[in-house]
Amino acid sequence: MTEARRTVRFVLVFAAIAACLFTVYTFPYREHGLSEDMFDSYLALYAQAVGAVLSLAEPQISVIHTDIVGRFALRIVKNCDAIEVHILYTAAVLAFPAPLARRLWGLALGHPIVIALNILRICSLYYVGWLAPTRFETFHMEIWPLLLIACTSLLFLGYARWAVPAPGRA
Repeated sequence: MTEARRTVRFVLVFAAIAACLFTVYTFPYREHGLSEDMFDSYLALYAQAVGAVLSLAEPQISVIHTDIVGRFALRIVKNCDAIEVHILYTAAVLAFPAPLARRLWGLALGHPIVIALNILRICSLYYVGWLAPTRFETFHMEIWPLLLIACTSLLFLGYARWAVPAPGRA
């Protein structure tokens, strides 16, 4: 298969997987239905993780469901969990022409890294909100989304380099 055909195949498979995952994620579920309740519990778990990290430096932090309360209040809502970034990373890894075992390792190791980056993002937003509240929206809506995509893209490039070793480097 030529390089151009492999590239086209990657793009098409990536787009198909991403479209399917985004459809599942954005499907209009009934409010307060089982799936929304489960997702809400997931967001509360995210808030607990962020609260645990923040409490290392801010012992007065408290987490109430999806609210993180301290010197600045944050609420973890849909999109705060970086699911879109996870979807793009998953689609890229699954579409990449590598052995299945390497794809699975790429997902198993990559997603915790994305979660850690997102927890770092939310923690930094807490401090931006507390110390520079006028800059919160800029960091929240412009700077961090770009950084998260850039870091995840670098993570994928590292995965791609590892997943298909150069000839003679088995």
